[in-house]
Amino acid sequence: MQTAHEIRSATRTIAGASRMWRGASCARVIACCALVLAWRLNIGSLYAEDVSTDSEGKLVTGRAGVGALMDSRYSGGAGYRTFPVPLMSLEIGDFAYVDYWEAGLFVLSNDAKTFGLAVVASPRLGFSSSDGDRLTGMTSRQSSIEAGLSINYGSDDGGVSLGYLHDITGASRGGVLRLLAFRRYEITHRFGVDAYASLDVLDAKVANYYYGVGDWEATATRPAYQPGVGTAVGVGLHFNYDFGSKSTLLFGYEPTRLGQSLDRSPIVESKRTSVFFLGFGWRL
Repeated sequence: MQTAHEIRSATRTIAGASRMWRGASCARVIACCALVLAWRLNIGSLYAEDVSTDSEGKLVTGRAGVGALMDSRYSGGAGYRTFPVPLMSLEIGDFAYVDYWEAGLFVLSNDAKTFGLAVVASPRLGFSSSDGDRLTGMTSRQSSIEAGLSINYGSDDGGVSLGYLHDITGASRGGVLRLLAFRRYEITHRFGVDAYASLDVLDAKVANYYYGVGDWEATATRPAYQPGVGTAVGVGLHFNYDFGSKSTLLFGYEPTRLGQSLDRSPIVESKRTSVFFLGFGWRL
């Protein structure tokens, strides 16, 4: 069976700003995580020599921590907001993973461990009328979970995947076709980076729900609009810098560009948006 890390290399995706926790309850959960993190990490380890750890026999391996994320207030919005998030890049045995804004479960693979099929899921954020001036008076768009199947080809160092994810929470009731290329670079034994490029094709239901303006929402300055099928192109860099015996810094940058049909929406303020995150954690 293909290992989690090998298939995961071909399946990492961009949530593109649309994949986070928010709200007061989230903040309380993250605060608890931060206390556990502070207790878990030994201050002396900040200055300790690197100690290689054998991951054989461990059920869960990878990196986990907490941090802050700066994201657009809504997809296509010009304003930004900052909120706490858990940051996790984990392998769970040889059958599952959590990789920042995506989770996956492996179901099939070939003997050479270069081709596989995974069930994947990732969230998409909605918006409320208070998230931007162009949204005033509009009906709120609910956040959703999109899940589906992804065909993956690659190895630890990189790969490609093609997947279809459908809204399973009843918000847009639509789907997204996602093509992804991924590459892992180990720059030094402490410093690594995951680089990727992706293309999302949103069907008319998803695009109209999150980027459209209904007849009942139209105003003199905000005409009714239905984009139909839309696209979004994203690239990203996820960095890790390991130090001490267990400590790690996690940081990343994810810019996204909306396609023409989405960019023409009267609620879109900018066709280019970016996500930044920075956090502190430990190696499992």
